Amino acid sequence: MIDKPQRRKIKIKMDAVVVAIDSNHDFATTAAFNYRQEKVYPYVYERGFFIERCQGQLASRIYVTSAARRSNVVYLTGVGHGSYDTFTGQYNNPIFTVGNYSTEESQGKIIHFLSCQIAALLGVDFVQHGCRAFFGYDIDFIFTVQSADIFFECDSEIDRAFAEGLTAEEVYQRVYTLYTKYADESFWQGDLNTFKYLETDRDHLCAPSVDRRWGDPQARLK
Repeated sequence: MIDKPQRRKIKIKMDAVVVAIDSNHDFATTAAFNYRQEKVYPYVYERGFFIERCQGQLASRIYVTSAARRSNVVYLTGVGHGSYDTFTGQYNNPIFTVGNYSTEESQGKIIHFLSCQIAALLGVDFVQHGCRAFFGYDIDFIFTVQSADIFFECDSEIDRAFAEGLTAEEVYQRVYTLYTKYADESFWQGDLNTFKYLETDRDHLCAPSVDRRWGDPQARLK
C-alpha cells in the first residue's frame, strides 16, 4: 500500500503595496518628485510596504491602471498637476478623471495626491467609488521656491503618518500641526509669503476630518 502525500494548505501573505505615481517633467513636479524620492519612499518602505513605481515616463494611464487594480494595493500616492476633476501624470496626460477609471482602482484604498484642485471633484468621486480616505487640495497648491522642502515636508507627512498606522483623523491632525508650526516660524522670521502660502495650503487640505465626503476618519493602513 502506497501512502498518498497529504495536501497541505499553504497561506501566502501578499505584501501590502503602495503605488507611487510621480511626474517629473517641469520644475514644480521635479522638485516634489526629488523630495519624495529621498524623504518619503524610503521611509514608507522601511515601514514594511512594497513600492510599485509609476514615475516619469511610467506616470501614464496605461501603467497606473494596471498597477492600481491589483488586490494587494492599499495606497495610492504621488505628485502631478491637476484640475477639479482630473489628476495628470507625465506631460500633463490624464491618469484619473471623473467618470474615466474603474472602481477596482479606488475600491478599498487610501489615496493621497499632491496636486492642485483635485479634492473638489475627483477626491469626492474616488470615495464614491470605494476609496476609504482621500487627502488632497481643493485649490492650487502653492509653494515658495526658497522654502520648497518645507511645503513638501508638510504634505508628505500624510504618507509618513499613514505608513506608521495612524487613522485618517490622526494623520490630518499631525499634518495640520506641522503646517501650523512652520507657518508660525515663517511669520516670526519675517518670511510673510511662506507664512501666507503655508496657511493657505493647510486650510485647503481636504480629508475625512474636514468632511465625510472625503472618506472615513477611522481609515488606516495597518
